[in-house]
Parts: sequence; structure tokens; C-alpha cells
Amino acid sequence: MEKSKGMLTLVGTPIGNAGDLSQRGLQALLDADVIACEDTRRSLPFLLGRGVKKPLVSYHKHNEKSGAEHLLSLLEQGKNVALVTDAGMPAISDPGAEVVRLARSAGIKVTCAPGPTALTTAAALAGLTGAFCFLGFLPQKAKERSLLLSKFAPLPAALIFYVSPHDLKKDLDFLYLALGKRKITLVREMTKLFEEVIEGELGETDGIEPRGEYVLIVRAGEEQESAEDPRELLKSLLEGGTDRKSAIKQVAARCKLPRDTVYKMALEHEGEE
Repeated sequence: MEKSKGMLTLVGTPIGNAGDLSQRGLQALLDADVIACEDTRRSLPFLLGRGVKKPLVSYHKHNEKSGAEHLLSLLEQGKNVALVTDAGMPAISDPGAEVVRLARSAGIKVTCAPGPTALTTAAALAGLTGAFCFLGFLPQKAKERSLLLSKFAPLPAALIFYVSPHDLKKDLDFLYLALGKRKITLVREMTKLFEEVIEGELGETDGIEPRGEYVLIVRAGEEQESAEDPRELLKSLLEGGTDRKSAIKQVAARCKLPRDTVYKMALEHEGEE
């Protein structure tokens, strides 16, 4: 007789306030045969404090593929696996997507005991309405960053990013160069004692100190005539490492110009070098 397969449960854990673990989430942890953790050292005290004493396995971004295959083998042996990250929901800018994909492909049930996420908590605190796009952490490479923004900047939607403290100034400067003077909201320490919501504009953020991780919400651009000099903007983007195609797309969107017009500007700029 074929042994029945286990079930994978994605369990949302608190992003700051330990009281935010749901009853369903706790029960899923208590019912699991194995708990996969982003960092077992961080999860162990949290679990023990709630009476959860189960075998732990590591599952993080550095072993996501091999770790997912290991978890799949446990599931196929009939083990029920709960997946947690250090904080928030698995697979939301954290490991989880690969094991979900493998489990579903193998016919294994995947369910969720949802919990708080920094993304939706920040959106609520910011009073965000309408459409938004979540882009996670900006890529480190200039070309990849520029390509990403060239795709999403023209959309009539807010853009939401996660920002690590050591990247805060760099990311804000880059976004100002790429998007212009847009309204922003920065949120940190969510659900904690020193929760902070900062509102401002790109280009006017020099006084913001890099204290912990932030969620950055950049509001959609307003439809208005641009006062920016498209040639200077194009020059800044190109000299800052943005490739020509992405720079043309960004300048055309920000300055409300046809792309062929900006293309000619790019050729002129290259001819001057």
C-alpha cells in the first residue's frame, strides 16, 4: 500500500511583536513533524517559548534548491512540514517559492497559516490606496536596477521596496535620479515599541538615518509637465551606469517625450564623448 504524502504549511511569524503569531499558526507548528527554518538559531528560542519542540532543518537562500529537494523527500515520506522564516511570510522576499513549486508539482498539498508581512503592514500604515507593485530589494548591479525601474516607473501605481540600512542612502539617491521628485513613505520597526512612519519626497531625504530595515513606498508619479532638462537627466543616467536602452525609456517616461527623440539625444551625447 502506497504511503500517504505529507502536507507543507507556510506559517507566518511575527515581524516584531511576538503576540502576532496566530492560533492557527501555532497549531500548525505543534502539528508538524518537521519545521524548516530560515535560521534555526533564531527560530529555536521562539518555538521553545511556545512549547513547540520539533526537529528543525535549515532552509535559506543559500541552500534553497537543495533544501527544497530535501523537504520534498520528507513530504513524500509522509512527514508534515511547517515552513517559517525569521519574520513574516515565507516566499515574500524570503525563501519558500522553490519548495512550494516542487511540492505542487509532486501532488503534495500546500496550505498556509497566514501572518503579518512588512509589505502589507507598511501599506496600511501609509494609508496607501489604489494599485501598487512590490519589487522587494533593489538589485545591487546598476544595470539590473535601471532595467527594473524602466519597466515599472511608468505605471500608475505606487512602488514598494524593502531597504536594508546600509543601502538606504544609495537606494534613495538612485530612485530620485530614476523617478524624480515623488512622494514617499518610509516605515520601520513595525509592530514594535518604536514604530516609525516618515513621509517626505525623493530628493529631500538627507536627514533620514539608516536605523534598521525599512519598507519604502514611492507614490505613483503625478501627470504634469516635466520641468527637468531631458539632456541633463539622460547624461546623469548614462554616466551613473544605466545602459542606453533603459536610460532612454526612463527619460521618455519622466519628461513625457517620444522615445525616438530621446534616442537622438543619446546619440548626440555619445558623439560628444
